[in-house]
Amino acid sequence: MKNKDYLHDCLELHGEVAELRYGKPQRVGELERQVETMKANGSALWDVICAIHAYEGFPADMFGFLPEEQIEPQLKEGDWHLRWRRPGRVLIDGLFKAFRQIEPVSLIVRFIDPARYGIMSGPVAAILGVRPRRSATATYNAYLKALGEIARRRGFDRIADVEMALWALQVGALADKLLPPTQCKSLARSYRSDALLQQLQTRNLIMQLFREKPKLDIAESLLTTDVALAGQIAGIEFEQIVGKRFGSPGLDDSLEMIINRASHPNLARLHDARRIRNRAIHEPRGLKRADVERLIGTARWVSDL
Repeated sequence: MKNKDYLHDCLELHGEVAELRYGKPQRVGELERQVETMKANGSALWDVICAIHAYEGFPADMFGFLPEEQIEPQLKEGDWHLRWRRPGRVLIDGLFKAFRQIEPVSLIVRFIDPARYGIMSGPVAAILGVRPRRSATATYNAYLKALGEIARRRGFDRIADVEMALWALQVGALADKLLPPTQCKSLARSYRSDALLQQLQTRNLIMQLFREKPKLDIAESLLTTDVALAGQIAGIEFEQIVGKRFGSPGLDDSLEMIINRASHPNLARLHDARRIRNRAIHEPRGLKRADVERLIGTARWVSDL
């Protein structure tokens, strides 16, 4: 196995951590083989769902009970459920409409296709830095994307294996610390030095932050903690706002040229903000909070024009 590292060790610890967490061993492999047999025998999706929830070697009930009266009617609407052997967006959307929660949906597709899917869980989402998106299915897509990147770069063959490894790491060593202290410390050290996981977590958190809040609001919220970063964010946003408001026929035109062409009666204010923007991008250490506040204020003013 290429690129074998501590995450592969975490995968091997999954059974031990699961038994410590739930008080009894999990037989995940047996359930995978059972579902694979049902796929080969042409079983219906509802039978597969019931088999997963009835299996004693995995605590499916922790994702909620199986609402039979709610699920079966949904499965009879249309033919989307007939193509369950190769899960995709249609199946996930259909299951989500029936279950109304993404966790039980992720449980089902994980056992149908462990190479491409993993269970959506809080411990793993925390390590990945995945927070709720505009919809539960969008959140799950972001979750799978992060797991897939780890699988490719760390030599895992299946998404489900990455998810189990991260769950064992978080529950066994980082959060609940169910493993022996020396083992927890060793895995925690490996995690802290894992550049890929740290980058993924930071990227997901930052991307979500910028989706949730306007950039000028983010810059304003940073004024009390990091004036330089606030100035950089505000400077980039100011340049984009000015370009959208006053336009530029030439791709190589500078911000100064765009402002001069604007022929606005308050060019002095625009050029003052431009100079602050230049300092924010090229010499951020000398910025003062009042400067960045003025830059943000001018950017909002241009946006409202």
